[in-house]
Amino acid sequence: MKQNVADYSFEYKKRKQKVLQHAMILVITVFLCLTLFLNFVLFAVYTNSSSMETDLSKDGVSLVCPFLRNPSRGQVVYISPMDEEKLPFYKSAVNLVINFFALQKYKPFGSSTRMTGKHSIRRVVALPGDSYYMKDYVLYVKPAGQNFYLTEFELASKPYNIRIYSVPVEWDGMGCAGSLPETTLGSNEYFVLADNRIEGIDSRVYGGIKSDRIKGRIIWQIFPFNKMKLF
Repeated sequence: MKQNVADYSFEYKKRKQKVLQHAMILVITVFLCLTLFLNFVLFAVYTNSSSMETDLSKDGVSLVCPFLRNPSRGQVVYISPMDEEKLPFYKSAVNLVINFFALQKYKPFGSSTRMTGKHSIRRVVALPGDSYYMKDYVLYVKPAGQNFYLTEFELASKPYNIRIYSVPVEWDGMGCAGSLPETTLGSNEYFVLADNRIEGIDSRVYGGIKSDRIKGRIIWQIFPFNKMKLF
Protein backbone atom coordinates (compact mmCIF):
# COMPACT_ATOMS: atom_id res chain seq x y z
CA MET A 1 0.00 0.00 0.00
CA LYS A 2 1.44 3.33 -1.05
CA GLN A 3 1.97 6.04 1.59
CA ASN A 4 0.32 9.31 0.76
CA VAL A 5 2.74 12.23 0.45
CA ALA A 6 0.50 14.36 2.66
CA ASP A 7 0.50 11.65 5.35
CA TYR A 8 4.29 11.42 5.21
CA SER A 9 4.61 15.19 5.49
CA PHE A 10 2.24 15.23 8.47
CA GLU A 11 4.14 12.43 10.26
CA TYR A 12 7.45 14.17 9.59
CA LYS A 13 6.14 17.44 11.03
CA LYS A 14 4.82 15.61 14.12
CA ARG A 15 8.18 13.92 14.73
CA LYS A 16 10.04 17.20 14.21
CA GLN A 17 7.70 19.00 16.61
CA LYS A 18 8.19 16.29 19.24
CA VAL A 19 12.00 16.52 18.91
CA LEU A 20 11.82 20.29 19.32
CA GLN A 21 9.59 19.93 22.40
CA HIS A 22 11.99 17.43 23.97
CA ALA A 23 14.94 19.71 23.20
CA MET A 24 13.14 22.67 24.75
CA ILE A 25 12.28 20.67 27.88
CA LEU A 26 15.92 19.56 28.16
CA VAL A 27 17.22 23.12 27.83
CA ILE A 28 14.77 24.42 30.45
CA THR A 29 15.60 21.55 32.82
CA VAL A 30 19.34 22.12 32.48
CA PHE A 31 18.86 25.87 32.97
CA LEU A 32 16.79 25.35 36.14
CA CYS A 33 19.20 22.76 37.55
CA LEU A 34 22.18 24.99 36.86
CA THR A 35 20.42 27.97 38.45
CA LEU A 36 19.60 25.95 41.58
CA PHE A 37 23.16 24.59 41.69
CA LEU A 38 24.65 28.09 41.46
CA ASN A 39 22.26 29.41 44.11
CA PHE A 40 22.69 26.68 46.68
CA VAL A 41 25.73 24.47 46.00
CA LEU A 42 28.84 25.92 44.35
CA PHE A 43 30.11 28.54 41.90
CA ALA A 44 33.49 29.91 40.84
CA VAL A 45 34.73 33.50 41.27
CA TYR A 46 37.67 35.29 39.71
CA THR A 47 39.95 37.44 41.91
CA ASN A 48 40.98 40.47 39.86
CA SER A 49 42.79 42.45 42.57
CA SER A 50 45.54 42.01 45.13
CA SER A 51 43.30 43.01 48.04
CA MET A 52 43.32 39.49 49.53
CA GLU A 53 46.95 38.57 48.95
CA THR A 54 48.75 36.57 50.21
CA ASP A 55 46.01 33.98 50.87
CA LEU A 56 44.08 34.63 47.63
CA SER A 57 46.13 35.24 44.51
CA LYS A 58 45.43 38.04 42.08
CA ASP A 59 44.03 36.56 38.83
CA GLY A 60 43.14 33.42 40.75
CA VAL A 61 39.92 31.38 40.74
CA SER A 62 38.14 30.23 43.88
CA LEU A 63 35.01 28.22 44.67
CA VAL A 64 32.20 29.74 46.73
CA CYS A 65 29.61 27.71 48.64
CA PRO A 66 26.44 29.87 48.72
CA PHE A 67 24.65 28.00 51.50
CA LEU A 68 27.50 28.77 53.95
CA ARG A 69 26.38 32.26 54.90
CA ASN A 70 27.02 32.31 58.66
CA PRO A 71 30.79 32.74 58.86
CA SER A 72 33.10 32.43 61.85
CA ARG A 73 35.84 34.92 62.65
CA GLY A 74 38.68 34.61 60.18
CA GLN A 75 36.68 33.01 57.36
CA VAL A 76 36.63 34.51 53.86
CA VAL A 77 33.31 35.46 52.28
CA TYR A 78 31.91 36.65 48.95
CA ILE A 79 30.04 39.94 49.39
CA SER A 80 27.42 41.60 47.21
CA PRO A 81 27.79 45.28 46.22
CA MET A 82 26.68 48.02 48.59
CA ASP A 83 24.40 49.53 45.94
CA GLU A 84 23.31 46.29 44.28
CA GLU A 85 20.36 46.73 41.94
CA LYS A 86 17.30 44.58 42.69
CA LEU A 87 16.55 42.55 39.56
CA PRO A 88 13.56 40.44 38.47
CA PHE A 89 13.99 36.67 38.91
CA TYR A 90 14.61 35.95 35.23
CA LYS A 91 17.37 38.56 34.99
CA SER A 92 18.99 37.27 38.18
CA ALA A 93 18.84 33.72 36.81
CA VAL A 94 20.47 34.75 33.53
CA ASN A 95 23.17 36.62 35.48
CA LEU A 96 23.85 33.52 37.56
CA VAL A 97 24.30 31.26 34.56
CA ILE A 98 26.43 33.69 32.54
CA ASN A 99 28.49 34.55 35.63
CA PHE A 100 29.17 30.84 36.11
CA PHE A 101 30.79 30.50 32.69
CA ALA A 102 32.47 33.93 32.94
CA LEU A 103 33.87 33.22 36.45
CA GLN A 104 31.89 36.20 37.85
CA LYS A 105 33.72 38.59 35.49
CA TYR A 106 30.64 39.60 33.50
CA LYS A 107 26.90 39.86 33.97
CA PRO A 108 24.50 41.32 31.40
CA PHE A 109 22.10 42.94 33.88
CA GLY A 110 22.76 45.35 36.73
CA SER A 111 26.49 45.70 36.12
CA SER A 112 28.38 48.68 37.51
CA THR A 113 31.84 50.19 37.09
CA ARG A 114 31.82 51.79 40.54
CA MET A 115 33.89 50.28 43.35
CA THR A 116 30.81 49.95 45.56
CA GLY A 117 28.87 48.39 42.67
CA LYS A 118 31.05 45.30 42.47
CA HIS A 119 31.19 42.03 44.37
CA SER A 120 34.19 41.60 46.64
CA ILE A 121 35.99 38.96 48.69
CA ARG A 122 36.80 39.88 52.28
CA ARG A 123 37.70 38.27 55.59
CA VAL A 124 35.24 38.34 58.51
CA VAL A 125 37.07 39.57 61.60
CA ALA A 126 34.22 40.54 63.94
CA LEU A 127 30.72 39.13 64.43
CA PRO A 128 27.37 40.69 65.43
CA GLY A 129 27.55 42.21 68.91
CA ASP A 130 31.37 42.26 69.02
CA SER A 131 33.27 45.39 70.02
CA TYR A 132 36.45 46.29 68.19
CA TYR A 133 39.16 48.87 67.64
CA MET A 134 42.13 48.96 65.26
CA LYS A 135 45.76 49.77 65.99
CA ASP A 136 48.61 49.55 63.46
CA TYR A 137 46.29 47.82 60.95
CA VAL A 138 45.49 44.96 63.36
CA LEU A 139 41.94 44.61 64.65
CA TYR A 140 41.38 43.99 68.36
CA VAL A 141 38.07 42.31 69.12
CA LYS A 142 36.05 41.82 72.31
CA PRO A 143 33.50 39.09 71.56
CA ALA A 144 29.92 39.78 72.61
CA GLY A 145 29.44 38.94 76.30
CA GLN A 146 33.18 38.87 77.12
CA ASN A 147 35.34 41.37 78.99
CA PHE A 148 38.69 41.38 77.23
CA TYR A 149 40.04 42.33 73.83
CA LEU A 150 42.07 39.85 71.80
CA THR A 151 43.74 40.26 68.43
CA GLU A 152 41.90 39.10 65.33
CA PHE A 153 44.48 36.32 64.94
CA GLU A 154 43.82 34.88 68.40
CA LEU A 155 40.10 34.65 67.67
CA ALA A 156 40.28 33.36 64.08
CA SER A 157 39.10 29.83 63.33
CA LYS A 158 42.20 29.31 61.11
CA PRO A 159 45.55 31.14 60.85
CA TYR A 160 46.02 33.69 58.07
CA ASN A 161 48.42 36.39 56.98
CA ILE A 162 47.90 40.08 56.32
CA ARG A 163 49.88 42.44 54.12
CA ILE A 164 51.11 45.76 55.54
CA TYR A 165 53.74 48.06 54.10
CA SER A 166 54.80 51.64 54.65
CA VAL A 167 52.72 54.38 53.06
CA PRO A 168 53.00 58.18 53.09
CA VAL A 169 51.47 59.76 56.22
CA GLU A 170 48.94 61.69 54.12
CA TRP A 171 47.44 58.38 52.89
CA ASP A 172 46.08 57.43 56.31
CA GLY A 173 42.30 57.71 56.32
CA MET A 174 42.03 57.38 52.53
CA GLY A 175 40.72 53.83 52.46
CA CYS A 176 43.73 52.32 54.23
CA ALA A 177 43.32 53.65 57.78
CA GLY A 178 45.51 51.85 60.30
CA SER A 179 43.59 53.00 63.37
CA LEU A 180 39.91 52.95 64.33
CA PRO A 181 38.14 54.00 67.55
CA GLU A 182 36.30 51.50 69.73
CA THR A 183 32.95 50.55 68.17
CA THR A 184 30.30 47.89 68.76
CA LEU A 185 28.62 46.05 65.90
CA GLY A 186 24.84 45.77 65.64
CA SER A 187 22.91 42.52 66.03
CA ASN A 188 23.07 41.79 62.28
CA GLU A 189 26.43 43.28 61.33
CA TYR A 190 29.78 41.77 60.37
CA PHE A 191 33.09 43.63 60.21
CA VAL A 192 35.15 42.59 57.18
CA LEU A 193 38.69 43.46 56.16
CA ALA A 194 40.97 42.93 53.19
CA ASP A 195 44.14 40.96 53.95
CA ASN A 196 46.05 43.63 52.04
CA ARG A 197 45.37 46.34 54.61
CA ILE A 198 46.84 49.09 52.44
CA GLU A 199 45.04 48.57 49.14
CA GLY A 200 41.71 47.00 50.12
CA ILE A 201 38.40 48.85 50.50
CA ASP A 202 36.49 47.28 53.39
CA SER A 203 34.55 47.96 56.61
CA ARG A 204 37.01 50.71 57.51
CA VAL A 205 35.30 52.68 54.71
CA TYR A 206 31.70 51.42 54.58
CA GLY A 207 31.26 50.09 58.13
CA GLY A 208 29.77 46.77 59.19
CA ILE A 209 27.86 44.80 56.56
CA LYS A 210 24.45 43.17 56.97
CA SER A 211 24.22 39.39 56.81
CA ASP A 212 22.15 39.46 53.61
CA ARG A 213 25.16 40.87 51.74
CA ILE A 214 27.13 37.68 52.42
CA LYS A 215 26.50 35.51 49.36
CA GLY A 216 28.64 32.57 50.37
CA ARG A 217 31.95 31.45 51.82
CA ILE A 218 35.17 30.82 49.92
CA ILE A 219 36.06 27.16 50.43
CA TRP A 220 38.83 26.44 47.92
CA GLN A 221 41.24 28.32 45.68
CA ILE A 222 41.61 26.12 42.60
CA PHE A 223 43.85 28.33 40.44
CA PRO A 224 46.76 28.93 40.13
CA PHE A 225 47.40 25.22 40.52
CA ASN A 226 50.60 25.70 42.52
CA LYS A 227 48.66 27.73 45.10
CA MET A 228 45.61 25.50 45.51
CA LYS A 229 44.30 25.91 49.04
CA LEU A 230 41.33 24.96 51.21
CA PHE A 231 39.76 27.64 53.43
